[in-house]
Amino acid sequence: MILHGKDLKITKSNGSTLVALARSCDINVDCDEIEVSSATTGKWKDSISGKLSWGITVNYLVTAGGVASDLLKVGTTVGIKIADGETGTPMTGTARVKTCKVTATKGSLSQGSFQFTGKGPLITSS
Repeated sequence: MILHGKDLKITKSNGSTLVALARSCDINVDCDEIEVSSATTGKWKDSISGKLSWGITVNYLVTAGGVASDLLKVGTTVGIKIADGETGTPMTGTARVKTCKVTATKGSLSQGSFQFTGKGPLITSS
């Protein structure tokens, strides 16, 4: 999957207000492993998939002041929409702002990064 910065949109949790567009982003989908080793597996461990989780780290560029201040509140719930850069297939979900870091402000633009922790499923829609 290829993700382009313009393909990640962050909105307020009701989905109505665009808060930021990403310059670049990394998405991580993970699962817990549950060990199911037994006497029949001998000296080798065996496991099955457990609970899934996801998160996103994003570098952003938004208008300084204004909407950027909404996301400076760590713990805020936002809507996330990502489009696969090859197929355009969108994935959507709800996430909580885990961290926010503003690294520069130039003129009317702010630059920084966010870490989001997924709340519930990341859904692929057509």
